[in-house]
Amino acid sequence: MPKILLQFEKGESVRWLGHLDILRTFERAIRRARLPIAFTAGFNPRERLTFVSALGTGITGESEPLIIDLIEEVTCSDVAERLNSALPPGFRIRGCGTITDDEAKALLKDSTQALYATICSCPTGTNSEMLNAAINKLVALPSLPLERQREGRTKQLDARPYLYSLSLEEFNADTNRAVIKMTVGQGESGNLKPTEVISLLSQFLPGIKPRRTVRRMMLDSNSQPISLRMEFVN
Repeated sequence: MPKILLQFEKGESVRWLGHLDILRTFERAIRRARLPIAFTAGFNPRERLTFVSALGTGITGESEPLIIDLIEEVTCSDVAERLNSALPPGFRIRGCGTITDDEAKALLKDSTQALYATICSCPTGTNSEMLNAAINKLVALPSLPLERQREGRTKQLDARPYLYSLSLEEFNADTNRAVIKMTVGQGESGNLKPTEVISLLSQFLPGIKPRRTVRRMMLDSNSQPISLRMEFVN
């Protein structure tokens, strides 16, 4: 059974779509593209497509990995072209490649980190030195106590094991906007949201607020991009 790895973009115009909406979007696009998709077994068969990591509502993505199973051989360029013709505005296939069953399992298991960039508004008078000082103070802490609310319950956890890197990428003094780049944990082994990181950072720079977040790519357990054979689409 041919297995295809896709890398797609979720753009600004569709950033408020949730994971189930994205799933349905791709299911419809696959049908419109007339791709020979495989289906799951059981009473309610579904198209066999697997997102390596669900993308949060309100977050855009530059290189989101998606695995689909076909029942016939189709070239990667044909898959990408047919899907791009069927997908709505805001979604686009950026890369496509064949993948073995073992590679797919490894990809799903090893994609435990993600690289994000968050645009933040900063209080008046902020400069890059202040931002870097706040970041340095945060990453120097041995523990990062974090409180989460879920279903009316409060959970305490230490976010330190899930924050792998944090840095200032860009600061615009005219607009008081900063781009904060971070590598954080994703998946079942532990995850950290970019908004939570900015909330922790606000301890050292009160008034900083997240405005836009993009997930640039998924990474392996060594903070390295997942490297597989891909044909990139213009």
